[in-house]
Amino acid sequence: MRPSCFLVCILLCCCEAQAGEPASARLDDAQRAFFTAYCTDCHGADTQEGKLRLDNISLAIETVEQADRWQKILNQLNSGEMPPEDATQPEPARKTEFLDALSRTLALARKIIGDQGGRIALRRLNQREYRNTLRDLLGVEVDTRDLPSDSGTGTFDTVGASLYMSSDQIEQYLALGRSALDEYFTRAAAHEHKTFKAREEAEIVGNRRMNNLYKDTKAAHDNYVRWTAAVDEAAKRSENVATAERLRKQTEKPRPSSGVPYATPMHFYLDWDQIAGAPSPTEFGFQDAQKAFFDETQYRNHFVYYDDYQKLPARETGAWLLFYQAYRETYVSAGEKWPTGRYTLRMRVAANDAANRERRFVEIGQRGDDPSDFSVLGACQVTGTLAEPQTIEFPVEVRSSAKREFAVREKRPNSRKAEIRSYHDELEKTGRGPVPAIWIDWFEIEGPAKAPIAAAVSLVAESHDAAAARDVIQRFATRAFRGRAPSADYLDRLVALFEARRGHGDSFDEAIKEPLGVVLASPSFLYLLEPSPGDEHRRLDSLELASRLAYFLWSSPPDDELLALARSGELQQTEVLATQVDRMIADERSWQFVRGFTHQWLGMDRLDFFQFDFKLHRGFDDSTKAAAREEVFQTVACLLRDDLSLRSLLKSDFVIVNSLLATYYGLDGVRGDAFRKVSLPADSPRGGLLGMAAILAMGSNGQCTSPVERGAWVLRKLLNDPPPPAPPNVPQLARLEGKLLDVRERLRAHQEQPQCANCHRKIDPIGFGLENFDAAGRWRTEDMYQLKGGAKKTWTIDAAATFHKGPAFKNYFDLRDIVASKSDAFARGFTEALVEYALGRPCGFIDEELVADVLSQARRQDFAMRSFIQALVASDTFQSK
Repeated sequence: MRPSCFLVCILLCCCEAQAGEPASARLDDAQRAFFTAYCTDCHGADTQEGKLRLDNISLAIETVEQADRWQKILNQLNSGEMPPEDATQPEPARKTEFLDALSRTLALARKIIGDQGGRIALRRLNQREYRNTLRDLLGVEVDTRDLPSDSGTGTFDTVGASLYMSSDQIEQYLALGRSALDEYFTRAAAHEHKTFKAREEAEIVGNRRMNNLYKDTKAAHDNYVRWTAAVDEAAKRSENVATAERLRKQTEKPRPSSGVPYATPMHFYLDWDQIAGAPSPTEFGFQDAQKAFFDETQYRNHFVYYDDYQKLPARETGAWLLFYQAYRETYVSAGEKWPTGRYTLRMRVAANDAANRERRFVEIGQRGDDPSDFSVLGACQVTGTLAEPQTIEFPVEVRSSAKREFAVREKRPNSRKAEIRSYHDELEKTGRGPVPAIWIDWFEIEGPAKAPIAAAVSLVAESHDAAAARDVIQRFATRAFRGRAPSADYLDRLVALFEARRGHGDSFDEAIKEPLGVVLASPSFLYLLEPSPGDEHRRLDSLELASRLAYFLWSSPPDDELLALARSGELQQTEVLATQVDRMIADERSWQFVRGFTHQWLGMDRLDFFQFDFKLHRGFDDSTKAAAREEVFQTVACLLRDDLSLRSLLKSDFVIVNSLLATYYGLDGVRGDAFRKVSLPADSPRGGLLGMAAILAMGSNGQCTSPVERGAWVLRKLLNDPPPPAPPNVPQLARLEGKLLDVRERLRAHQEQPQCANCHRKIDPIGFGLENFDAAGRWRTEDMYQLKGGAKKTWTIDAAATFHKGPAFKNYFDLRDIVASKSDAFARGFTEALVEYALGRPCGFIDEELVADVLSQARRQDFAMRSFIQALVASDTFQSK
């Protein structure tokens, strides 16, 4: 059958369907000849490139999975990617007829399958949603890190297929719920607010430590000098001359057992007992010779540092935080009996004018059980001077389950090893350690805040009888179930639990925790329930719509305003719903959407896959990496808050940075720790995702760049043209080991493998265009590769390349312009991700019309970010089960 006849058959099927016959979507058998001629050589039984086999593909499109596969085939044929350039090409007319037939068949399949597909799976709250829901309900924070991971088959942690439930989790939910209730009642019992305060005076502790180190190190050195002099004196005696000469010759090579290389003839003194009459090191205060040499090495490495410290200004009123060793941090402890809650850390600090700009930052962190453990909570710029110190405030949370010690230190490298290396680099260069950069007067903690997070419902009862308990349980369960009142039978059983506990002598508060804990572990709380009789599609009711909207934009339950509009039925009015979307975006809770969606959409978990080599990327420490990550979130938040175009993520004349990241980027005039919009010079490589350090760092291994990772990321996330998965058994290019090759030479050799060339010709050019950014996202014009033996090759970076099938670009700026010109593809990928995140299921074939409609509405508003959300929320799909 000719394709044109096939289309007539399709139309007849449609007419018959309207008359009551079941419609079907099927390509004619004659269309298989097209596959046999142009597709099965690469996608047959023996050769399945891209893990795709087409020789046995069903011509009937009856399921979502079949439709998705045919849709991808249509996209590849439409784009010209398939058949590949080196394969036999179909006649234009024949290809056009086939594409026309396939398009119409898919349109029919979409209508048929859409009537039964697209169901949103029943799903539980993910970790973020569970934590936020407890916080809104009870006004307390819980630690959910021990719950199972939410990652699974879906891209997002909202996808129901990934959110399983196990019996172990039920036990965890019961324990977490009880812990949250305990904290709630503890706070409720504290009728009289009391403020606690602790202060660390830096000059008392810091200078005492440094004075002791100075004195102890010098005393040990003096004792070492006296001991070695006494050994030398004994060695001069006639009976010891031959022995001493033999021992001194052994000092030419360090003894392996010593463990530490020394620049002194240490082995001579290690064998002091072979010199007749030589005094023991114990006579001079040393445990043994090894300890004597250790103390002397400490003197040689650090005494100048300690001596210089004695000469620093303002020591009578404060102390200097040292980069390495000794007084590296100061800390305060929240008392064990202090209530949990939000506290404020304050510090009075100043920066040393002699310290470079990059070091004028402090890190605030929480100490662990080991004093060396330090979890960074944030970094702050120090702009104060010794003449005019500044006071910095930083919010912290005191929790019952965490160490209650908070510390401040100078911003430092991302590992202890890197810190030591940095210190010794400065020591070798100047003969002294790094100049102290931060002076601190005092450091204190005060709180808790007078108004903790407000609970959604009060659990305090005026009377303590069963009727009061029933009222509390009913109000609590109704709010916990997102506005759904529990049944009378359910309430009866919960009240019976309360009465049983009271019968065992529990107080009212202790007894009421039992039924409330059951509520917090019940399916109506842990699951987003949208029951539907049978398999029928239906519109969500008002309360269901309120919950879906709240968990989409806040990752938390609906508030009083949403619930009131839902109960009145007004929420389902188009104008009211649109107004609520704007209100919710303006609310600070929308940060949950920004962080949760953006992190997963852009695949930012890769930023934590590896540690960055501090020797190669000194500025990219943990605080800088955290600021780089925050730049991505803050930029998306800015577009959402100000309703700017999504195109700004591809190219913009501004960045959203704080002083720390501005310093890293080399931008002047940015002071303070708050992120804000900063205009860029015309020639800046920043502005848009391609210029962000976090995005660029993900395309590396912590040491060097990976053009393949970067190119593939751009194809997936910006151009909505993901490359196929790598074929199995990719050959290792062992023949390149030990060869000094630049990036292009190495990847060119990789493309010699036929199973690799097809994908890399699309991926690699984009990666080459980003090579001016190093592995940590800093701009450069040269690159270098060094072998383990020391040989190295340096080359000027050439960022010119050509997209597969064009166009060409001369440099990174041309590449960015080309990517920015493809905003339609970017907007489509964004829309598909938004649909998946909002609906909790993969965005697939049946969502083509929804995606097209959202894109159409957003395009009319120049892709303003809010327009995507408004169009999606207003759709029948979002408002249906």
